[in-house]
Amino acid sequence: MSANAPVKSISNETTFLEDTADPDILDGHLWRMCEKVADRAKARDQAGHTVTLKLKRADFSLISRRTTLREPTQTADRIYRTARALFDQLGDAGPYRLLGAGISDLAPGIDADRTADLLDPGAAQRDRAERATDKIRERFGPDAILKGRALR
Repeated sequence: MSANAPVKSISNETTFLEDTADPDILDGHLWRMCEKVADRAKARDQAGHTVTLKLKRADFSLISRRTTLREPTQTADRIYRTARALFDQLGDAGPYRLLGAGISDLAPGIDADRTADLLDPGAAQRDRAERATDKIRERFGPDAILKGRALR
């Protein structure tokens, strides 16, 4: 792969030291990964139409789920909520050795998160809060503001 090849996806994953089925640990890691994916997408001025969840069990069997959104996104909140819904649909409590999240089918960042979600009236407010948080972190550093779920 060439260093100049276009990026096709943005993702983040972690392998646990010990397999885990603890929902709080998994949720905390999933949120942090989605934040990293969103930060990378914003830094590249890109957004993804497709959100992917990746899990690996102790026996190394791989589970991968994805869904395509109506419009591209680059917000941690929307990536997390989509990946979390995919996780909840599995109905499998683990344990897991690896967890990953990402976006693909990339588009320019200017196309991201343009329309309101009529089924989620709080989405626009969370989007504005995330953009304000981004500006504060840009000025004062990445640890200037942390969400509670990031501490799990």
